[in-house]
Amino acid sequence: MFQLIQQNDGLSIGVFGIGGCGCNTLNSIFEQRESDQAFLYSVNTDKVVLEHTQSDEAVLIGAELTHGYGAGADPKVGLQAAEESKEQLLTLINGCDIILCATGLGGGTGTGASPYIAKLASEQGKPIIFVATLPFSSEGQFRSNIAQAGLNELKEHANAVITLPNDQLIEVLGNDIGLFDAFKHSNQILHSLIKSLIDMLCFQGLINVDLNDFAKIMDCQGDAVLGVGKCDEESELTTALDGALNNPLVNQVDMSSSTGVIIQVNCKDEISLGNYNLITDTVRQQVSLNALVICGVSKIENLATNYELLVIATGASSKMILDDTTNESSSKVVATKPKASDIFDIPAFIRNQSAPPSKSSL
Repeated sequence: MFQLIQQNDGLSIGVFGIGGCGCNTLNSIFEQRESDQAFLYSVNTDKVVLEHTQSDEAVLIGAELTHGYGAGADPKVGLQAAEESKEQLLTLINGCDIILCATGLGGGTGTGASPYIAKLASEQGKPIIFVATLPFSSEGQFRSNIAQAGLNELKEHANAVITLPNDQLIEVLGNDIGLFDAFKHSNQILHSLIKSLIDMLCFQGLINVDLNDFAKIMDCQGDAVLGVGKCDEESELTTALDGALNNPLVNQVDMSSSTGVIIQVNCKDEISLGNYNLITDTVRQQVSLNALVICGVSKIENLATNYELLVIATGASSKMILDDTTNESSSKVVATKPKASDIFDIPAFIRNQSAPPSKSSL
C-alpha cells in the first residue's frame, strides 16, 4: 500500500522525460504549465539533448559510463547508466507524490532506464504512470523486439503503462501531414492529460478523488487507459465522454477487463445530477462488474472549456497480438479504424530528435 500525504496542499507531481523521446515531450509542455505543483525532470545519457531540453532539472545519467555521448541504442547501457545514477534518481523520486513518465521504447536510454526508474519508484511506494511509444514498423523487427522486451519489463514495475505505436500517427493523421505537425498535435494531448491529472488531484472538489483513491486505482496492475473529453455545452457531455472512451489509445486495450476506474468531471459551473449519473453509468457498463469505480467532481473556474471529463482505467488486458514463439509483435488493433478527428484524444510523443525549440515558439 502506498504511503501518501492526506492533503492536496503541497502535492508534488513529477513529470519525467526519459531518453530522447521523453525529453522532446518536455519541450512541448514546459512553458504551457499552469500549475506550480508539477515539476518536469529530463533524464538522458546524451548531454547534447539535455542542453536543449526545457525542464526544471536535467539529470545526465551514466556520466562516467557514457561520458554524455548516449547509450548507442543499447538498452543494457541505458540500464547501467541509470544504475550508476541511482542516488540522483532517488532524490527526484522521493520529492514527488505521483510520477508521470514519457518515454520511447526501441532505443537505448528509454528502453533500458525506464523499467529501472519504475522499479525505484515502486520500491519507494510512489504511484508511477508511463506513457510509452513503440517504433514505426518501418524501423524494422530488431527495434520492435527491443521495444517489446522493454515494455514487458516496464509492466512488471510501473503501476500503469499506456502504449502507443508510432504507426498510430499515420493511421489517424494520414501520410500527408507534416512530421513535426503530427508530433506537435500529439504532445498537446500529453499536456492535456497532465493538466487533467493535476486538476483532479490539486483542486478541492464537491466529490474528491484524493491521493489514496488514486493510489488504490494505480494498484491495479496491467494495461491502462487515459482519455480526456471536453465540451462547452452540457448537452454535449455524451459526445465528450465518447471522445474520451472511443479512440485508438483506448481501443488497444480491453477496457471491459479493467479492475479499477477513476471518472473525474471538471466544470466551470455546475453539472446536472442526471448527466452526472449518465456519465458514471456509461463508464460502469464498459468495465467489469467487480471493478472499483471512483468518481470525482470539481468546479474549476479557469477551465479552457466549460466541461472536462477524465477517465483512467487500470488493470486492463491488451488487445495487441503477440507471438511468444517468435518474440515478434504486431500493433494490429481489434476495434474500428479511428477518425482523424479523434487525434486530440491520443497521447503520443516525439521519437526522433528535432531541432531545439525556441522559447518564443512555446
